[in-house]
Amino acid sequence: MTVTGKVESDSLGLILPHEHAFIDLRNLVPAPQTISAKAMAQDQVNLANIGHLRRNPYAVLDNAVLDDENVMEWEILQFKKAGGKTFVDLTLRDIGRDPVLLARLARALDLHVIAGCGYYIHASHPPDMDDKTIEGIAAELLHEIRHGIDGTTIKAGVIGEIGTSEIIYPNERKTLIAAAIAQQETGLGLHVHTDLWATNGYEVVDILTEHGAAAEKICINHIDVDIKLDYIKDLLHKGVYVEFDNFGKEFYSDKRHRSILKGLFARDIERVRAIKELINQGFLNQILLSIDVCLKTCLHSYGGWGYDHMITNIIPMMEDEGITAEQIQTLMAHNPAAFLDDGKVSSG
Repeated sequence: MTVTGKVESDSLGLILPHEHAFIDLRNLVPAPQTISAKAMAQDQVNLANIGHLRRNPYAVLDNAVLDDENVMEWEILQFKKAGGKTFVDLTLRDIGRDPVLLARLARALDLHVIAGCGYYIHASHPPDMDDKTIEGIAAELLHEIRHGIDGTTIKAGVIGEIGTSEIIYPNERKTLIAAAIAQQETGLGLHVHTDLWATNGYEVVDILTEHGAAAEKICINHIDVDIKLDYIKDLLHKGVYVEFDNFGKEFYSDKRHRSILKGLFARDIERVRAIKELINQGFLNQILLSIDVCLKTCLHSYGGWGYDHMITNIIPMMEDEGITAEQIQTLMAHNPAAFLDDGKVSSG
């Protein structure tokens, strides 16, 4: 299900299964503590501060919001020009989701755009989250999937990215269980955001499967920041997907800047080599690849690699590392299409 209607899964082509066209993470950034940091936080992203942002991408709050429709249309067009065909937007309520803008982008670019549904991490939850029940949250998700998002007729085509933190808070557990119920009823893929340095994917998978979600429809996101191959293989042995979705992000945040980030990000070449090892061990069909653009500095317009980075730069890198053209097609087309497919025949 795209934001402009149902399509067949074999028409999706090259897919970015985890992206954001419009997002606002500014309310999740801890307040700076020094006078100079406070001043920089109020700046705009520019060449004078881009070096700081490569070490601490949240030093300038402007970096944490994507909201210029013209910029985003041009940026996503570069993905299409490179050969991309489907863009999955996992921005959720309270961090900038806008289904009307997504539908407008999809029509302007003649691109498949798929929208997510659910609740992100506890720090973004609405004030009444304690009062929400599992059954109520599940009903919300099912309404957005079957009828439309935020009062529109634009339907969600994927669940998530459901948010979990370094520990899984009680309300995050509620949202996971509700998402499992919705997954079981709809057959949709279910994305879960996990803390970039934690290993709570074990707990996430257990919660979801114990409440009816199909393992082969679960994707554990962000396993490529601190690459722990034993952990990744454990998750794969549970039958779920894992997602390498931080291509282009090669940050190092030192102790001064660890308000959100906690140190080193893997390099793209390390991500590719880990993928090659997992392919060699038989996990080709359980890997998803994306960029998770959520910062201005990820965009071409602000000195980044853009949404086409996977096609323009990472595919050649994969080829250099001995990943075959057929395997790349599996990773970037077949796997995400299978994950997104709800198994129902289109009435169109």
